[in-house]
Amino acid sequence: MRQSQHRNARFRAPTATMLGVLGVVLGMAAGPSASAAATVIRVPVDSRLFLPCANGGAGEVVHFTGTILGVSSGSADGAGGFHSRSIEVEQGVKGIGETTGRRYVEQFVNLFSSTTGVGGFPLVSTQQEIYRVNSAGPGFDSQIRIRNHTTINANGEVTVTFDDTTMECLAQTP
Repeated sequence: MRQSQHRNARFRAPTATMLGVLGVVLGMAAGPSASAAATVIRVPVDSRLFLPCANGGAGEVVHFTGTILGVSSGSADGAGGFHSRSIEVEQGVKGIGETTGRRYVEQFVNLFSSTTGVGGFPLVSTQQEIYRVNSAGPGFDSQIRIRNHTTINANGEVTVTFDDTTMECLAQTP
């Protein structure tokens, strides 16, 4: 039986967010009238993330290192709009708890898509990030989901926006 405890968690994931924006920029670099080939980049990870589930529920900061692999592409449509997509995944990202010394393994995926019209509007942007952090033994695993979406109409007015972040402590039965 798997039990979960949901907690709202606000935190920064600067490497992932910046890489998502970079993916859009790289996709647009091909120019508005051309179809862009996929761009592949690798970015080193050296970040700290507070995990509320760690350290017996007291939480701790975990220092992660490894690599993020990003693949992005973009294309112009016949009406002057632009469509971009990117996916980012972690490769060999491991962490050490700064309080307990416990070892963690992190899996991460970031999906991003954006569509713009002529001159940048309307704009529809959607992103979903999922972090899964595991450690040996029961009760140390966590899952973090970040979803955000923005729609801006042709007049430059925001018509839809949301940002939803959840943190789930995954208890394991031994």
